[in-house]
Amino acid sequence: MTEPSHIAGEVKTHQRIIEAALQEFTQHGYKGASTRAIAERAAVNEVTLFRHFGNKVDLLRIAVEYEVAQVKLPDNVDAFVEMDLREGFSRLIREYLMQLTRKGDILMLGFAESYSHPQIVDSLKGLFWRIRTMLQSYFSIMQESGKMRQADSYVLAQIVIATLHTAPVVRKTAPKEVSDQLTDERLVSSLVETIVTAYEVVKDRP
Repeated sequence: MTEPSHIAGEVKTHQRIIEAALQEFTQHGYKGASTRAIAERAAVNEVTLFRHFGNKVDLLRIAVEYEVAQVKLPDNVDAFVEMDLREGFSRLIREYLMQLTRKGDILMLGFAESYSHPQIVDSLKGLFWRIRTMLQSYFSIMQESGKMRQADSYVLAQIVIATLHTAPVVRKTAPKEVSDQLTDERLVSSLVETIVTAYEVVKDRP
């Protein structure tokens, strides 16, 4: 095997192990997921797994970092503040922030394990800092432009993050009749309606 081919093969193996780890961790939790099961899912042996990732904690850390890196946020909120509060906030959530809900299982697992393994928390802190900063900027600009009533932008950002971030936990732990009702559409619609009803400034038409 030529050197470039070998490197490409190693990269694919590395990626395959990460994806297998994500599946195992989200399905069975950190304690329930075994490196043997991850290796089998990735179609490698455990020796190969440990050659790529020193131990199980490192594998979880890198898996969390991988998921965090997949979260895409806008460079700025300019396009959204041009709209009214309902449309702009709704699009901001649907196009970007619902990623928190879709990736909620692994993010919550990362936070839970960070108490025992602090090295995991750095990338999570970075992600939530970026999201909070973006939301604070959005709410502040909307207030400055007269489209929103005065409010604590930091607290509003925290409320939005907490609502979207904890939804997967509710779905997983609540009775089925409760979790079935907490659809993405219902979550977004209710969150948008709550913010708009409380803070939108409706200007009189001439």
